[in-house]
Amino acid sequence: MDIKGLQSGYGISSAFPATGTKDARPTSVAESTGKFFGELVGKVNDLQLQADSEIQKLATGESKGLHEVMLAVEKSGIAFQFLNQVRNKAIESYQEIMRMQV
Repeated sequence: MDIKGLQSGYGISSAFPATGTKDARPTSVAESTGKFFGELVGKVNDLQLQADSEIQKLATGESKGLHEVMLAVEKSGIAFQFLNQVRNKAIESYQEIMRMQV
């Protein structure tokens, strides 16, 4: 059994660049969080546009596969629910930090 380390490429290296490289520039938490949420919203939007496109194709008769349309709709629905839960957790965390006494 081969166990790979975090630097072996599970998408983590792009999120946390090495400090010794020339390309690594320090980013603030707000920048990286904003970028994360921006990408997440963009991906969810793309899935919803794909689902709308599949519905349009089914309505016009271009597509005969109802199962493909239902898969696209469910995929976009689950992605939206995930985005909503991430948003709720972020707001909850922010509110918890605001309640802390310094």
